[in-house]
Amino acid sequence: MPTANNWNDHLPLKIVNVLTFVFLFSTNIYSAFKPYGFGRDTYFTPASYVFYTWTLIDILLLGYVIYQFFDDSAEAVHGIGWRFAIIGILNAIFVHVFVTGHYIVAFIFAGLVAASVSTAYYSLAAHHHSRSLGDTLFIHLPFSLWHAWSIVLVLISGFALFTHGHHKSHPSVLSRVFVLAAEAFLTLTAIGYAFRSREGDVAGAVVLTWVLYGIFDHQRDDVIRYGALAGFILALLAVVKSLYFTFVARDGGVSLGNDDERRPLVA
Repeated sequence: MPTANNWNDHLPLKIVNVLTFVFLFSTNIYSAFKPYGFGRDTYFTPASYVFYTWTLIDILLLGYVIYQFFDDSAEAVHGIGWRFAIIGILNAIFVHVFVTGHYIVAFIFAGLVAASVSTAYYSLAAHHHSRSLGDTLFIHLPFSLWHAWSIVLVLISGFALFTHGHHKSHPSVLSRVFVLAAEAFLTLTAIGYAFRSREGDVAGAVVLTWVLYGIFDHQRDDVIRYGALAGFILALLAVVKSLYFTFVARDGGVSLGNDDERRPLVA
């Protein structure tokens, strides 16, 4: 059973993490009551239920700020350090400016969120492997989901800024090209998650697979819809591979390299 004998180690950091979560969660609640809580509708926008991915991340981050007070979390939480606070504040700012229609600022902050989450994500993968169920559920899982979702946010905010039109209108050839390129990028990234190690990162791959399905379900243009469907099928196969080598064949697998080879230069 997890113990909390040293719950007050690095207490200022833990308090800031709690306050950051409260701030981030409050911002997400605020956005839910805005008329355009999902932002501008574009040819890349997935179905509204896809955005509830963030609800799951919120729940897991709540687990993170609670789990940080237990001794088993010490190494990984200290490895993340102040980055959680930085990421949380940047994400909260992004949510606010995005739902209020400031798409230039939102696109900038989406990029900052993605870059910041990446440093924490790759630091965990390279230096702080999961040693318990608590580590997996409340440290590695939320940051895997957050990392994948941050990629989606960059694309969504980019389309909101640089394109016009919505899923009920007829897209131009150029719009279709951009959307298909984004769908291909999500597909390849999902496959990359699945093959990033022997077992792969199931959570990250599932997020992007889910987004591709949401695009297929929400959009009305056949080219965009079936491009998303093709990406969804390929990404789903990668997810199945990752699940297989995680739960069935743990002694073997296919990998595109180890975690150390893919960590960022600055982590």
